Amino acid sequence: MRQSIVKQTGSAVLVLAALGLAGCEKERAPGVFDVSLGEAYRRLSNDKLADMVYAKQCGILIHVAPTGMPVGTTDRQVTWRVRSSDREVVQFTAYLSPVGEKQTKVEIRVPAAPDGGEMYDGTKFYKRPAFNQPLRPAVQEQVAAILEGRKFDVQRVGPGRDKVCDVQRGGLTTGLKFTIDD
Repeated sequence: MRQSIVKQTGSAVLVLAALGLAGCEKERAPGVFDVSLGEAYRRLSNDKLADMVYAKQCGILIHVAPTGMPVGTTDRQVTWRVRSSDREVVQFTAYLSPVGEKQTKVEIRVPAAPDGGEMYDGTKFYKRPAFNQPLRPAVQEQVAAILEGRKFDVQRVGPGRDKVCDVQRGGLTTGLKFTIDD
């Protein structure tokens, strides 16, 4: 009887281990998405990031325009230029590289600020900010949402740290409009 309990227990453990391994997928590296380079480029170069803008915009009216550009024979890039009052206030770029035929690696770059670091990194002061800082996590989440076929989730970004933005965004909800020159 003791041998049969050991056999049953051993068989149960083997079945559970097999089921556990069957459910495992190879984990993706950070910034790698299960979409081809061409499809990633098409999706990103046609998206004005409306969900991110709605969630992270401050009090000034901004317009976001994507521009796609092939780089060499295999890589691509998409740059979003953010304008307010006919002036560019910030831009950021997604660099896309193939990882096999069905995966794409995305690297987000935000330009350097004149005083060091990158623009909108959470440590900068802007009299009339375009976005609640830090910007990079919001861009990364928006790109991931687009490439994974889901909605932008502001909870994945974390709270903004820009008090000026919070005040101006409050004005925006009540109809008060700011320009970058106010």
